[in-house]
Amino acid sequence: MKSLYVKIVGLVCLVLFVSALIALLISNVLYYTVWQASYSQKVEEAVETSFAYYEQHGDRRVDSFYEMLSATGFQLYVVSESGQVKRYGNPFRNETIAPEILRSVQDGQVYQGMRDYPFHLFLLGLFDNEVINTYGTSLQTAAGTDAVFIRPDLSRQIRELHLFVGAFLALLVLLSFLLLVFSIRYLVRPIKRLTMATEQMTAGDYSISVATAGQDEIGELSRRFDEMTQAVAKSDAERKAFVANVSHEFQSPLTTIRGYAEQLERSAETEERLKLRTIGQEATRMAELTRQLLTLARLDEGRPLKRQPIQLVQSIQATLETLRYQLDERGVAVALEASDEPVILADELALEQIFQNLIRNALHVSAEGDLITIQVDTQAESVLVRIKDQGPGMTEEMISHAFERFYQGDTSRGTSGAGLGLAIVKETVDQLKGQIRIESIPGTGTTIVLTFFK
Repeated sequence: MKSLYVKIVGLVCLVLFVSALIALLISNVLYYTVWQASYSQKVEEAVETSFAYYEQHGDRRVDSFYEMLSATGFQLYVVSESGQVKRYGNPFRNETIAPEILRSVQDGQVYQGMRDYPFHLFLLGLFDNEVINTYGTSLQTAAGTDAVFIRPDLSRQIRELHLFVGAFLALLVLLSFLLLVFSIRYLVRPIKRLTMATEQMTAGDYSISVATAGQDEIGELSRRFDEMTQAVAKSDAERKAFVANVSHEFQSPLTTIRGYAEQLERSAETEERLKLRTIGQEATRMAELTRQLLTLARLDEGRPLKRQPIQLVQSIQATLETLRYQLDERGVAVALEASDEPVILADELALEQIFQNLIRNALHVSAEGDLITIQVDTQAESVLVRIKDQGPGMTEEMISHAFERFYQGDTSRGTSGAGLGLAIVKETVDQLKGQIRIESIPGTGTTIVLTFFK
């Protein structure tokens, strides 16, 4: 994707290029319509004056006269009556001339090649170095009549002007481009800050400010963006507080409902017992959901976790012991592979919560007889924990959304989770300065890779 900076630079360069073409076209049209005739007339007057002086005062040494003309800044193409061609000054790029034109000039007629030079769209006739773009006239010499085609030698007459104009234009283009690049960079800088700010907002950080002192549209946009950020931050804080309060208030009633349901279930008839069991199960599920919401609310508050040396393998074993009944009930085995017992800096309760969520997730996607493998690999500065199940696996799309809150990638297996487990794990791992990623191919199970630093 092209950045706005590149697009603006490209657009301005295109505008400059098109403007240069249009300016060249207009200048060319002005030359052919306004200046061509007057310039040709000035050349004609200068040539006729020189020829008249030669015929009145010359010593009849025509070669010396032609050389004198070339020395004063003219190009000459001379054809004698015998057809001999002589050139004086810089040669012409194209010496083609129609025979009838040559004969008419030798017969005394004037050739107005400069005045009548045909229009070319982007070629200025003033600089076209051809014999047909000359003033043609005849000169009587001792040997007969010469047909003389003559034009100013611009490469000699205005060479310094060419160099000056060329250097001026080159520096103008170069400096304009450099100043353009830096000025556009300055112009785009606030937009880049806005882009970075939106990325931070997407990640949940509302502390950034992009307001500028500018009074233009970008400055106004920046101020409006800050106002929006403050409003969103306030709304998000109120939402989190509401969720935390509601979740906390739900805990006690749900516990009461679940307790009464269990008591009534023991003394109820069979049909009523099933209904009461359903009530108890739903109350348990709601209690778990509110517990997870409370956990997320605490994580969102950004309270620092208590990091202390923790025996990682012992923490995993304690979690497995807590989940032993659920594992046995589902008929799922767990294999813990660890070559040593690494120590990491972490919060004990947060670490157990991470492993409980991940092992529960693996259990939910496992069938009876499946194996969950937990590998602990100690490295120089970190410890890797891999939790692999034999479930259906995850697609790339599911992996990309797995850590989003309330995302449930596979509802076909009848799991009753709310899609908060991995979100809680990700938030907790981030606060422990660790890393988490998912490796999975559909049909081959899923591996959760945790990285903890010592």
